[in-house]
Amino acid sequence: MERLIRSEVFIYHDETACAGNENLRGHILFFVPVITIVEFKDSLFGSQTSEYTPWTVLFEKIEEIRNKFNENHKFHFSKISGKKWYKQDIADKYFTQLGVEALKQKNMFCKLGIIFYKNPKSCDIAGYGGNKKKEKLLRFYETILRMLFKGIVHHLYDNNNKVKILKIITDGEPYHRKLSNYRILERLIDEIKDFVEIDKDAEINPNSSDHKKYNKNFIEYIHANMLQLSDMLLGSTIYSCLKNSNIEEKNPRIKDYVKDKKGIIACPVKKMLDKRKRKSGFQNSIHYKAFIISKAIIKNGKWKFEDVMTKEILIDQVSSQINLFE
Repeated sequence: MERLIRSEVFIYHDETACAGNENLRGHILFFVPVITIVEFKDSLFGSQTSEYTPWTVLFEKIEEIRNKFNENHKFHFSKISGKKWYKQDIADKYFTQLGVEALKQKNMFCKLGIIFYKNPKSCDIAGYGGNKKKEKLLRFYETILRMLFKGIVHHLYDNNNKVKILKIITDGEPYHRKLSNYRILERLIDEIKDFVEIDKDAEINPNSSDHKKYNKNFIEYIHANMLQLSDMLLGSTIYSCLKNSNIEEKNPRIKDYVKDKKGIIACPVKKMLDKRKRKSGFQNSIHYKAFIISKAIIKNGKWKFEDVMTKEILIDQVSSQINLFE
């Protein structure tokens, strides 16, 4: 039976410095379908169509987590700290697990792309245009972001899994100007495949990731929560791939002492990323073609891309699966 998928998506963007010996930075693009239509074609019984609303369902699950733990804090991976385990930390773990569940290619159809690259301060940015250094730096960032965008749509979508880009929402306004629609979206129109469409009204809009700034009835409130989910996925990936961390699968009790709180919270993401180590067996995973994690480097004046794998860390085998969609 042939399955055809068509999704119309919002894309959430965030970036951060990764620190460490390599002096890397990271961009994330988190694709969340507003609507997904799945058509099953069967030569005997004709076709059947199912319609999903992942963006709405995902936000409902975020609110369920907030209500379950009575937590209204901003989910932010870098702010996780301390050695004692509290209710807020449990909420953080559930929140991270929610992101992993959303990437299962079954009923949510979300996609994730992360790219790491050398801090541009250590690269030659003279050729990126603009009269001032801050403009050259921003054009460098826009080039990286465009490469990530193109990599996601070309590697994670195909003729049986089509996508239409409605809008990109980026975390705040950290630069001297908005990210350029032209340099990131319009320049891609002639380069992308037939199974990718960019809506004629698509644009890049800044939105604070602090949900407390918005009324709950506003769409900006939903965008803020989705940006927080993006932050947790990015932070967990950095912790799994680039840090000398102690990632463990544990369920501490309230006020228990823990060695590495971030490692416990990042564990669901590391387990997902580790599925790639199955090699050809990864094609049978429900997370297959749900994410790409790469590093961009310049060699001999040309961009080269390397797959980024998690570090080999011993994980305690504790039954702690959280199924948020049953």
